[in-house]
Amino acid sequence: MVSRDPYLKNSSLDGIFANTFATLTGGVFLTGFALQLGMSDFMIGLLAAMPFIATLFQIPISYSISKFDRRKQTALWAALLARTIWLPVLLVAVFPLSSRLDRNQVVLWLLFISYACVSVSYVAWLSWMSDLVPDEIRGRFFGTRNMLCGAAGMFITVVFGKLLDKFNGQMLGALPTGFVVTFVSAVILGLASLLYMKRIPEPSPTAPGIRQPLFKELIALPFRDPNFNRFLAFALLWGFSVNVASPFFTLYFLRDLSFSYSFVAFLAMLSAFADLVGMRIWGKISDKVKNKAVIQFAGWVAVFLPLAWVTVRPDSLVIPVLLQVVGGGFWAGINLCLNNLLLRIAHKDNKTFFFSMYHIAGGLGAGTAPILAGLVVQNLHLLDFQILSWKMVPLHILFLTSTLLRLLSFQLLRFVREPDEAPVEALVRVIRSLRGLNVATGFNYLLHPFLAVAKETPERAQTPLSHNR
Repeated sequence: MVSRDPYLKNSSLDGIFANTFATLTGGVFLTGFALQLGMSDFMIGLLAAMPFIATLFQIPISYSISKFDRRKQTALWAALLARTIWLPVLLVAVFPLSSRLDRNQVVLWLLFISYACVSVSYVAWLSWMSDLVPDEIRGRFFGTRNMLCGAAGMFITVVFGKLLDKFNGQMLGALPTGFVVTFVSAVILGLASLLYMKRIPEPSPTAPGIRQPLFKELIALPFRDPNFNRFLAFALLWGFSVNVASPFFTLYFLRDLSFSYSFVAFLAMLSAFADLVGMRIWGKISDKVKNKAVIQFAGWVAVFLPLAWVTVRPDSLVIPVLLQVVGGGFWAGINLCLNNLLLRIAHKDNKTFFFSMYHIAGGLGAGTAPILAGLVVQNLHLLDFQILSWKMVPLHILFLTSTLLRLLSFQLLRFVREPDEAPVEALVRVIRSLRGLNVATGFNYLLHPFLAVAKETPERAQTPLSHNR
């Protein structure tokens, strides 16, 4: 049996460095880089869609993993390629080709290759971790790991956000140098994570692979499970509804609200802090009530967040801070528990195919949405009207549309069944056991957020947790 402490430590360190790479090559840094290169709204939407379109590469990789059981090797080499590709991206950006369009097209192709490698690495890593981490501690394990990753991302966002503002304020044309420093640092940190990933042991698969032709196996496994099919439908529509708006929030901050890089980085830091606190708390809650109840509870906040952002003005300070804190905390529970729900309802036999189908379904919706949204925004750039004192901008249309679509697609989760699922009422009872913040003890409550839960009465203990109300 694999000892828990070594893989917990190495997995956490791997995650910390990997998340700093992902932070510095995404979010405000990637959007700012795209604006610096002069990319159109459509190109920015296409850039946001690439990680999801790249999930198609998980089909052949899943078959390869099932046949040859080389999960660790696949995850390592794919991650190595994904991170080092950023060096030629910088070369193309610094030494432009004959035209801006040619340069941006080459950059987009290189980034797509990088995202394809990330997708390959992730599905191999997920299959690897699903056999390594026992089900009974999975919520706490990933909650703690994600909390540490979030703390690292929060710190690195603030540091490099200030760095970009410093370069931007020095002289005209100095900002590209700031992006070079940012992305080279990202590559170095990303390579450091691989040193710790290499030290994580790889257990034998819990179930032997089924030796069947590729397409026959794909059809025979994920698509013959009605419950998993319902989960795929939810992933497809939820991914579309969320990503109609999500990839454009940073563009909204930088262009329409005219926030500085430092302030956007500060908002990202707040979201990351709320996320790391949420990961710790939701991880413990999910161990008690499983995952579906957490998603159902936290999802209502995610549904109406885009609508709330419509009310923000360029001179607003308090509302953006509140939205980032609330959004980060509740999205932490959704992201953590969607991943864990996938691990729980996927079959033990050839689970990588279930993982791939889920990510492809979600990726199809999430990849289509920003491309269509980018086209809509680009064609609405002349839109200019006011309702009372509220000035409408094209991105507001996306945010309102996303709210409606999230509300509709979220209802599909009710039809997905999780083993031993608990009703939302059970989650509310657990939340009531949370300790209040005591100023004298500081943030100790983050490490031990629950009071001892009172013993259940015999009547309550006999109530099946799988009952869904």
